[in-house]
Amino acid sequence: MNKLKFVFFISGRISAHMKFNHILKYTSLLLVGLLAGNAFAFVVGMGPAMEKLSATSYIGFHQSMQRSFLAWTPLLCAMVVLLLAGLLIEMRHKWKRIEFLFVVFALVCVMDELFMTWTGNMPLNRIIHSWQIQGTPNDWEDIRRQWVQLMYWRCALLVSGFALLIASVLVKRTEAPISQDVAVAF
Repeated sequence: MNKLKFVFFISGRISAHMKFNHILKYTSLLLVGLLAGNAFAFVVGMGPAMEKLSATSYIGFHQSMQRSFLAWTPLLCAMVVLLLAGLLIEMRHKWKRIEFLFVVFALVCVMDELFMTWTGNMPLNRIIHSWQIQGTPNDWEDIRRQWVQLMYWRCALLVSGFALLIASVLVKRTEAPISQDVAVAF
């Protein structure tokens, strides 16, 4: 009888562990998907439109857009990083599986996107935010071009991270671990 209780106890713990793992994975997938969709909408619609705006229209649009995005984006990005890091910690015993590597590379894409935001877009945002509509600097088009190009690269990173997370979900559970030779390289 004690053996039977032990088996149910262990299977219950494994089931709870699997559920937590799934919650982390699917919540990460949802949030990265939201960020990637937002970035993709920018690339498809807003980016090309912004490239055609006059100086006064661009400055007004950019300054008002920044206020709304700064309200929710940092929190969402922090949640994504914490969820993906938590998922990797939860999956650490599967480090030789392709599913784990997909999540690692998804986190790398998200972290690289955040790094580009911090070192590229944020300094440009501060410059653009300091502009006055009546006194546009001579190089405003170059700064706009740099800002838009960074957005395109950030979109590529977020869509890649999203695709990697989808791949981690779709990978077969019965996959074999990576061979010893390949695992040593990582």
